[in-house]
Amino acid sequence: MTDLVDTYNAVSVNPTTRMDHDLYSFSAFNDRKPIVWPNGAKVAVAVVVNVDYSDMVTDPQNLIFYTYRDYGARVGVFRLMRILDTLGIKASLPVSDMVLSRSPRVAEEAIKHGWELVGHGARVNQAVSSAMSPEAEKAYLEASMAAIKAVTGANPRGWLGPGQSISSITHRLLAELGYDWTMDWGNDDQPYDFHVPAGKLSALPYAQETSDAAVVQAQSHTPWEYTDVLRDHLDTLLADSRSSVMTIGLQAHVGGQPFRAKTIRTFLESAKALDGVWFATASEIIDAWRNQ
Repeated sequence: MTDLVDTYNAVSVNPTTRMDHDLYSFSAFNDRKPIVWPNGAKVAVAVVVNVDYSDMVTDPQNLIFYTYRDYGARVGVFRLMRILDTLGIKASLPVSDMVLSRSPRVAEEAIKHGWELVGHGARVNQAVSSAMSPEAEKAYLEASMAAIKAVTGANPRGWLGPGQSISSITHRLLAELGYDWTMDWGNDDQPYDFHVPAGKLSALPYAQETSDAAVVQAQSHTPWEYTDVLRDHLDTLLADSRSSVMTIGLQAHVGGQPFRAKTIRTFLESAKALDGVWFATASEIIDAWRNQ
């Protein structure tokens, strides 16, 4: 299979896509028709709860990192489930394959609450990259599909790479395997389609800027500052002239901590009370967009 690195390095612009690659076509936000979300909403909001596994074999000295991540599968995800269930919000759950095998209660409770499981790789410290052979990457993506099917009885529709990692051919492999959408890309406020030779694949842009990993961990903001970020982001999208998508990316071991979960709940309560906001799973958002 041909890698797209050469395409990325090309200096000429493709006349069909107006881009220097063939991944997707260029589209200016102001040139698009507004999306009509259910109930006349202007913003579709997807709550994305990541439950990651980081093994001690890859980095046996970093036990603090291991136990910090492990909190998400043992405690954090269940706290977030209770909060979201109380508010009537169904989340999308990117979950490491290892979590499914060693912590089956996570999938059981997610299914019980109507959440959708999303392919997420074997473990967070085993990233997807162009250093992998096409065959190895395809097997890696396929293994996550099989792991989810084993607990739900159906293949997952969506994918989010561990640590949002990606190679230059991931989109092609996902479509070949039957994945329907990916959250590996954060370059838009609306869904869009990839150009793939087989199957179909759409992007549901995943905004790192509104994830707890970025705001709380990387930028060391407080829980109340994080909810300010979420409010400002949502307010601006509601004021836009084009309907948009907002993803709220939560790490179960970060957002699931008691003092953070409290403020996240406060934001979600206020957002639910606003006119023009539709909370949905990632797949529901993709389906509504495709029906336009």
